[in-house]
Amino acid sequence: MNQKQNKAMKKYIFTLLLLLVCHLGYAQSINSLFNEFGSEKNADCVKVSSFMMSIGKMFAGHDKDAEIIGKIKSIRVLDLDDCPTNVKERFNKKANKLSLDGYEELMRVNDDGDKVRILMKTKKEVIRELLLVCTGNDDCTLVQINGKFTKDDIDQLVNQETGKKHGRR
Repeated sequence: MNQKQNKAMKKYIFTLLLLLVCHLGYAQSINSLFNEFGSEKNADCVKVSSFMMSIGKMFAGHDKDAEIIGKIKSIRVLDLDDCPTNVKERFNKKANKLSLDGYEELMRVNDDGDKVRILMKTKKEVIRELLLVCTGNDDCTLVQINGKFTKDDIDQLVNQETGKKHGRR
């Protein structure tokens, strides 16, 4: 490689790094949304830590629900339903700019301006995080569930809950 090619390569790499840094600064993270909007007036923000989840597991019993609860490490919920419109609009803008690198989209729903996205992060076929992002005129909600469970666990829970709603156990 001659000196001219070497200089061009350095410029190219520097430009790529600069673009990456700018993109990272622009993107919102899940934590920044919880931190920023969790303290808004009328916002409901709940975090159930891993310690509280372990205490809750002691009271869960031994049925199928308890098995899945045992696989959840922590839960965070942010609900802005009772917040003013300007707060919801800010949340919607920032939620739409979320950096979702590493997430796989499970479902996306767009219904009369309300949008719901369900995403997951996996590691070796094990779901490590589920993320539910609801944006729109009325519903501004963010739910994050961390743990170690499989897609079969999710299917089992959905089937079990669907059966309860239709009178089956």
